Amino acid sequence: AVFLGIIRFAWWWKRQEGRAQFIACLDKRTSRNAALAALPEDMQFLKSKVAQLAEHTGLPEDEEVDEEKAEGTDDAEAEPEAVAEEAEEQA
Repeated sequence: AVFLGIIRFAWWWKRQEGRAQFIACLDKRTSRNAALAALPEDMQFLKSKVAQLAEHTGLPEDEEVDEEKAEGTDDAEAEPEAVAEEAEEQA
């Protein structure tokens, strides 16, 4: 089984352009690793750019907190209904 695997690999490498596919895979991997290495610097740049745009447009900084509060009120309104339904089921 091992011998057949080696033969198959050699066939793939020589006859089915395995070497070119392998080199292309390594090139993609290198570019992906370079992008991941530069990600923290890119994120800092993007955060500063978003802060500049928010300052320019006058958007409030705590939009996420406002959204969470809005979602919380929806849940609070749904809870009394659920309690009422449970009480009806028990009765």
